[in-house]
Amino acid sequence: MIVTARTPLTRDRVAEAALAFIDEHGLDGLSMRKLGATLGVEAMSLYNHVESKDDLLIAVTDRLYADILVSYGEPDGDWRAKARAMCRAYVQVADAHPNAISILVDRPVDAPTGIDFISRIVSIFEGEIDDMRTGVLAFSVASNWVIGTIIQEHGLLERLRARGEGLTEADVPEEYRPLVQFRDAVVRDVSPADRFERGLDAILDGIEARFLTP
Repeated sequence: MIVTARTPLTRDRVAEAALAFIDEHGLDGLSMRKLGATLGVEAMSLYNHVESKDDLLIAVTDRLYADILVSYGEPDGDWRAKARAMCRAYVQVADAHPNAISILVDRPVDAPTGIDFISRIVSIFEGEIDDMRTGVLAFSVASNWVIGTIIQEHGLLERLRARGEGLTEADVPEEYRPLVQFRDAVVRDVSPADRFERGLDAILDGIEARFLTP
């Protein structure tokens, strides 16, 4: 009989398996028992690498932030180019792992790589601002828009597209027809990529005009 050596567990491997499980089954379906079964080990073996399920989610968050930083890379250019690259990297990872969006959005940044992520964001504004409070405001404006766009894209808009045409202008009183036109523009006439890029331009223009222009 040939015995194949089992790949040893590590914290990174456990986090990778947990993220793959969340991608396939959703966050609510994740448990230590199910994850252990996926890895071919007893659930208790996982506690040699993560202290608890909460610590497991910290490890998964760490993996997600690491992916964001890899996607971000070392962009050249001014603060706008770097801010755009960071926003795109965040959206790219969120799109790749829609079932894990809540881990990034709802949890505090307590993963080591998450701290590095925040540090890289702060560095975007180095030399551009004198007051850290201004950087906080600029970050809040951009991050709230990006996160809101992600949640909307993977929530309401995704459901609207799945329903097809739905109500038409002929189905509603004349005074409500602009609402149908607006819905059609959001769902069909403006692509998610175009909405993201144009919205990001508006956000960055606003940050520059409100916070960075002398």
